[in-house]
Amino acid sequence: MYFFRKQISILFIVVACCTLTISCSGENRTVQCTKLIEIVTKGNALIDLKKGTYDAATSKNLAKDLNQTAKQIEGLRITDATLKEFQGPSVKSFREMGQGIGDIGKALEAGNRASTSIEGREQIKRAQADIILAGQRANQAAVDQDDLTSKLINYCKSDR
Repeated sequence: MYFFRKQISILFIVVACCTLTISCSGENRTVQCTKLIEIVTKGNALIDLKKGTYDAATSKNLAKDLNQTAKQIEGLRITDATLKEFQGPSVKSFREMGQGIGDIGKALEAGNRASTSIEGREQIKRAQADIILAGQRANQAAVDQDDLTSKLINYCKSDR
């Protein structure tokens, strides 16, 4: 009888340890909030850092960095349902900003390569139109991301 009780006690301890390990292995909402906010903030800082620099190389590098930020956000393992609602649109916004700024870089290169002829003027006009359209797309994505970021911060503040 004593042996049987001892076995049940050991089994109970093993099950309790396994349950505790499994339940504690996932990150809680606060940790997930912190990681998501950290990456979003770094992405926003990239834009602020390169603000006012309007050349093709800088635009292409910024586009690459914004796409990398989108990949980092996408790569987060988020289990909180509300945070997942922020994750998807944030990935989309950073990708759209990256695409728009990348298109600006391409248009700037095309404008720089244009010759000093009538055809060159047409290329410059097309490049200017492309820059305006890409800038509008990138700007709208940035506005959307700013809105998402403030909502994310408010949601995460309510956790504390």
